[in-house]
Amino acid sequence: MAADVADRLKAEGLQPFHGASVPVGKEIRKAIWDALAECRAFIVIVSPESTPDAMGMVELGAATAWNKPIYVVLNGPASSRLPEALQAYQAYPRNRIDEVLTQIRHNFEPITDEDRKVLSDTYRDVGESADQLTQSPRALQKLVKQFNATTKKQLSGTRLLSELLRM
Repeated sequence: MAADVADRLKAEGLQPFHGASVPVGKEIRKAIWDALAECRAFIVIVSPESTPDAMGMVELGAATAWNKPIYVVLNGPASSRLPEALQAYQAYPRNRIDEVLTQIRHNFEPITDEDRKVLSDTYRDVGESADQLTQSPRALQKLVKQFNATTKKQLSGTRLLSELLRM
């Protein structure tokens, strides 16, 4: 399933990472961390007959801490019960992968002047300095949640912080 999703993402011009894409001889843990740090979105594929492994939960935690947009794709019935750690995220059945692609693409679009105004207002409301946002995942998460709720987007903390520093 992961290879199928990766092929679909590649066909759309995106550069997905999955375990099978690690070159022979490269340490997989380093490759995973590098990919997590650089990614613009994190996709979790869940099958009803499997439970997330420990490393998958660590990756999810890292993506959450870095305020990456997280998408859950169900490889099975849409009525599948999600593990508790994934219940906070929108889940998409496998046949709706196009909606995930649309969301990811939407997040690649340039930030508009209206978005910058919302970001500026949100930054003021959060009341943390840019330095504090870089040091406190909780503060950055607050900024991200408020911004994304207002704009109906799913931009990452990294992207918003970068935009703040440019402003």
